[in-house]
Amino acid sequence: MKFLVLSDLHGRGDLARRVLAIHRDADGVFFLGDGIRDLPLEDCRADGRLFAGVRGNCDVFSFRQEEYSYTEELFLNLGEYTVMMMHGHTRGVKWGTDRAIRAAAERGANVLLYGHTHVAEEAYLPAGSEVDGLAMSRPMWVMNPGSLGAPIDGNPSYGLLQIRNGQILLSHGTVNH
Repeated sequence: MKFLVLSDLHGRGDLARRVLAIHRDADGVFFLGDGIRDLPLEDCRADGRLFAGVRGNCDVFSFRQEEYSYTEELFLNLGEYTVMMMHGHTRGVKWGTDRAIRAAAERGANVLLYGHTHVAEEAYLPAGSEVDGLAMSRPMWVMNPGSLGAPIDGNPSYGLLQIRNGQILLSHGTVNH
């Protein structure tokens, strides 16, 4: 299974369309907030692919009716893995990810996807890692896809979450703007 992970479009729905076209083979699209109004929903749901999204701090200014149903955190079951999606502003990710990781671990997630910082990042935490005073009972994969619309380093980025033969693979891609 292959899933695109997008976040922080901030007016660059055109870049999201390009990434979606490049990865037509994706089984789903996960959107982590800030730019719901820019998101090409018809492309995200094309060919019956799974779509899930959360609301970011800048999405409160959006007025499309469908956007009112987006929550700030969402859990998905992907086979044997549980994914927690969030934008991250409610968990203070700009000042570190410990609170977000702890929240995901306490709720049984194996994978944490978050945005908000506009910085691409990925990490693997083995079982036994201590995060925010919690010894993790199982491993966790953590990813921020970066930002397509306002990347800190100037390189618009997105994430890929793949599950192959029961293994998680996280990676990033960039797109020219």
